[in-house]
Amino acid sequence: MFNFQDFGLKEGNLYEIIATTYSITGNGLKIVPNASCMGIRRIEGKQIQLSPFYSTITYKNLKDYNTIAINFVDDVFLYALAALKEPESPINLTEFPSKYYDFKYLESRSMDVPYIKKAWGILIGEISREFQKTKTDDFGEVIIPVFKLKVIFSEKLQESHKLFNRAENLALEMIILATRLKIAKENKNETLFSQIYEKIDYYNKNIKRFGKNKKALKTTELVNKYTNELLK
Repeated sequence: MFNFQDFGLKEGNLYEIIATTYSITGNGLKIVPNASCMGIRRIEGKQIQLSPFYSTITYKNLKDYNTIAINFVDDVFLYALAALKEPESPINLTEFPSKYYDFKYLESRSMDVPYIKKAWGILIGEISREFQKTKTDDFGEVIIPVFKLKVIFSEKLQESHKLFNRAENLALEMIILATRLKIAKENKNETLFSQIYEKIDYYNKNIKRFGKNKKALKTTELVNKYTNELLK
């Protein structure tokens, strides 16, 4: 039986995870995985809540196949790979690298569900309820879907998990800001673009000051490559 305490999840807290979903092509013979960064919350009972945007592959896959894997990953570089990939990538990162995927066979689905092999723990959920809410931020108001998930499978792949240190936390913030920087550019909001870029630059300098955290530095290299393309 699934136990939230095994994963350190407290009710109401927001946790950054990598979500993996899938589509099926080739006359039902090929499973195509997709990875994306996302925030989740544990809510009442033993449920998880998350909100992918309508335009994302995650939303489409979840609606089509009603299955999502929540991956608890302690390598911040993998978050960068999941967040910054895009079909017409300015840094040639069009897909999350296949070498990081593995598959878990679920009898209830009679199929293999993709997950991140470097995760320290995974939850696999199915939709129990869907509704909408309005989100307001620097870009204005937008209506987003909200899914409540019932956990149908859980596995802790390592006995313990670590918390990100300060450098890795800043690297994660840089990843989130990089995705917002792109939206600011697409909206031609020069003021917001400049403000976001200044924050990214500030975090970048602080990460270097903290020392030789290889995962954080590797992440900043990728984020800097991405943001430099947006400056052109």
